[in-house]
Amino acid sequence: MLLAVMLIGLLALPYVLSAVIPVVRRQYERRAERRRPVAAATAPIEKVTADLRRLRAQLEDRENRPGLTGKGMRMGAVRTAYVQVLGVACHQLEVPPPRSDSHWHTPLAEIYRVEAQLRERGLDVRPVTMAGSHAA
Repeated sequence: MLLAVMLIGLLALPYVLSAVIPVVRRQYERRAERRRPVAAATAPIEKVTADLRRLRAQLEDRENRPGLTGKGMRMGAVRTAYVQVLGVACHQLEVPPPRSDSHWHTPLAEIYRVEAQLRERGLDVRPVTMAGSHAA
């Protein structure tokens, strides 16, 4: 009797999983949608530009500083924030946002592509030096 119940359960498993997986995926997408900042999309472009320049300067600073403890983790966190703000700027200036690969990692080539397209629209993300010219 137990063997028959187990056999029926094993045969029904693919059907149960095919019904459960889409439900779980929809729940995950709903939660992810709720976590996205709504107010960030309405931020003035001047604030978005300032945030982009600040985050890019932090990335360059951390990248060039040797011997930092937890450098990789900090770089990843700053880069993630930078890519999110880049997405907001892309939305406001109607530029295709950076594409991420399957693990939510955005390749540098994508970041550079978006920066160049934003620069063509008049938004330069490179930090401005005290003299008023852009940092190299």
